[in-house]
Amino acid sequence: MSRPAPAWLAEFQAGFGAVIRTPLDRASGTLTAATAAYDPQLCAEALDGPLSRGRERLAVYNRQYWFRLFTVLQAAFPLTARLMGYWEFNAVAARYLLARPPRGWDIEDISDGFRPYFEDALDESAPALRLTWIECVRIDAAYREVFRAETLPPLRPLESDAAALLTGRLVPLPAFRLVEEHSQLVALRTTLMANALSATVDLPPRLAQPQAWAIVRREGGTERIPLDTREADLLTLLGRHPVAEALAHLESACPAEERADLPQKVRAWLARSIELGFWCSLRRDR
Repeated sequence: MSRPAPAWLAEFQAGFGAVIRTPLDRASGTLTAATAAYDPQLCAEALDGPLSRGRERLAVYNRQYWFRLFTVLQAAFPLTARLMGYWEFNAVAARYLLARPPRGWDIEDISDGFRPYFEDALDESAPALRLTWIECVRIDAAYREVFRAETLPPLRPLESDAAALLTGRLVPLPAFRLVEEHSQLVALRTTLMANALSATVDLPPRLAQPQAWAIVRREGGTERIPLDTREADLLTLLGRHPVAEALAHLESACPAEERADLPQKVRAWLARSIELGFWCSLRRDR
């Protein structure tokens, strides 16, 4: 715009924005507009309709604002929302949205900071349940990040790259994430995404051993690949350190009884990671 907006328009937008961001009241067990908290001056200026007063007409925008944002977060974190239940999930979401209201033109961006906020907001009095919620939100976030990631071709090393492999550093594909679960959450998420019903579901039973997964985007969709625990450790280390350094960290972390077979397994895991397209480049560090 060549000229600034008139003062009356800026004042109206600020007042209207404050009204629609008024938190919905949860006291009755349903989300209702707290119309008594609205700016009396703005309510006086709102026109009455044939069936409702100006304050109630403002409440329509207030409710729709929150319902739209809740829907976006529920869609971005479907496993978390369905397992926790929409009522409890929306309570956390409301606090998050008050602390970090939308700022950009893309409404999907409101989900960007939700995972760390959600983890910090969890009650620490029930450690096992807290671990489940953290794994849920991290799995949801991994799928979201993989879906929105930049598209790059996977690394296909040449013979000339062999000499640089140990001293170089493998760069993870943007559309690749690692997750770990102690219950069958990844499979449950796949089931939930195929089921459009909005009902909540029960927590799955805990696994005897934690399971690691690679989440990677393909041309035909997102793929989930089960990983050995040590294999997942190796992939994590490779994403942080040059190859030789990552191998040294893995060996030092392994129990003595596993080290005899480790070199053979590492070669197989490294070859599989390249075959499955987990990396996008080999950075030749000095």
